[in-house]
Amino acid sequence: MSCRTMRWGTALAAAALALLTAAAPAQAAELNFSTRYPGIVVKPGESLSLTLNLSGDGGVADLSVRDLPEGWEAPVFRGSGYPVNQVYVPSGGSESVTLNLKVPDQAPEGTYRVVLAASSGGDVVELPLSITVTASATGRASLRTDFPSIQAQAGTTYTFTVTLSNEGDLEEMFALSSAAPEGWNVVFQVSGKQVGTIPVEGNSSQSISVSVTVPEEIEAGTYTVPIFARSGSAEARLDLTLEVLGKYALDLTTPDGRLSFDAVAGRKNGVTLEVKNTGTTEITGITFSSTLPPNWTATFSPDSIDALAPGESRQVTVEVTPNSKALAGDYLVTLRARSDRASDSAEFRVAVQTPTLWGLAGVGVLAVVGGGLYWVFRTFGRR
Repeated sequence: MSCRTMRWGTALAAAALALLTAAAPAQAAELNFSTRYPGIVVKPGESLSLTLNLSGDGGVADLSVRDLPEGWEAPVFRGSGYPVNQVYVPSGGSESVTLNLKVPDQAPEGTYRVVLAASSGGDVVELPLSITVTASATGRASLRTDFPSIQAQAGTTYTFTVTLSNEGDLEEMFALSSAAPEGWNVVFQVSGKQVGTIPVEGNSSQSISVSVTVPEEIEAGTYTVPIFARSGSAEARLDLTLEVLGKYALDLTTPDGRLSFDAVAGRKNGVTLEVKNTGTTEITGITFSSTLPPNWTATFSPDSIDALAPGESRQVTVEVTPNSKALAGDYLVTLRARSDRASDSAEFRVAVQTPTLWGLAGVGVLAVVGGGLYWVFRTFGRR
């Protein structure tokens, strides 16, 4: 093969490789970093609150600020109300954080560039923001509350007083919504009436009652309930945080479920109770008490339970002594189990008989037995 032929072959191979390289699609970045509003118009001195979204193949993403106008305060990334510098992105899913950025009070009018960055596993994605500062800016809103984080119990409803501020110059109609976890319920009320939208005049505020109902069956933990107010030109978000301590519940009954027993006046009459923790968290310091007719007494053994785990039950014996002068008949007795977190009671019907009646009953039984024996001997003794 001649040198010219070899050169032509090498050239053709290089050209083919170049064509294949050009035709191959660029590998998509494993990490995506975005926001719905990359371009924002604000007034000098305003505080921005932007929702940033991250998605990808999973892993921890580091957050940073690559570029910031001179003299501006460094923005803060927040998640569940806390400052963060990393975000865990679930594989095939997404996660969001909030960016808080303060525009200087004396910032001259103009357009400024802020560049954010997220990096994970060697991938670095930048998110440029264009912030236009002008004294006539409209379309800004915010949600705030004095107590965004509280302790809560399962199966309970909590109400937050939230202020929606329209920081623009024109009246806006805001749609109210939430992104609560599955099974939670969120209701917005204004002046006692449930609402889904609300008008707010320019440069004014409106108070909103936000009722959050925690599900009955839920594990203890910290949960975030984001709420939103959206108009045609503005959006505000507020994260409400509830530290759920679990559900506290006691059930007081008997092993067979019967809530009645017989008793003799003036004598101790034992009844077995069953105390069960029907909640989702441990209950401690359980004590017992009773409401009895006059001159009755009740003694519990044991008289307290130190701790009862979820789903655990314990048997307790109570000795009820009716008044020695009590008349025969039915009486009501209330027994209670109580702790600082939960309580339950059971009402028992007690059929009281006097010792005389019991004696007469015994005589009656003996008479019946004696009569039976007499009949047997008389009938069969003749054979």
